[in-house]
Amino acid sequence: MPDHVHNHEIRKLLLSCPGKAIKILYDQYCKSLLKIAYRLTHDHDASKDIVQEAFAHVWKNARELGNHHERSIQHYLVRIVRNKSVNYYNENVALGQRKIRLMNGHTFGLAEQSIEARIIQVEITEEILQIIARFPKRERECLMMKIEEELHNEEIALRLGVGVKAVEKSLTSAKKRLRSRLQAKS
Repeated sequence: MPDHVHNHEIRKLLLSCPGKAIKILYDQYCKSLLKIAYRLTHDHDASKDIVQEAFAHVWKNARELGNHHERSIQHYLVRIVRNKSVNYYNENVALGQRKIRLMNGHTFGLAEQSIEARIIQVEITEEILQIIARFPKRERECLMMKIEEELHNEEIALRLGVGVKAVEKSLTSAKKRLRSRLQAKS
């Protein structure tokens, strides 16, 4: 099996043989997705469930996902896992923390404030992702793998089939470009 699954090929496979496509995707991305889920939930069992749900979602939507789309299946899986992990956190961990605060005599304002802060954070994140989406392909890929999957430069290089120095150069350039665009917005 190849080290990295090409988006176009996996989309064709989702149309013709979804079970095989899911297995390839699972073998390729499961560990990275588990890391993302755990980082957001801090719960191993919940992380496993979330990743399984993500692959079940891909299975259910295989025909639709098999059609051409600009974003990669990998990006789609990461987005599903991230959203499900945030929902889990909000429904379980954050809710429990708000209940503890309220039982200790704090006001409802604290709970509302944390929700507002989270909404603002999501909006900022979306704005940054929109900026990154316009970067040159290599810079965008390297930066997103670094941010979303927390991959080391060596892992990114292996996945992209390039040298570590090329990844380092792309990341440096992407970070400078991002810093510049964010400063221009302020």
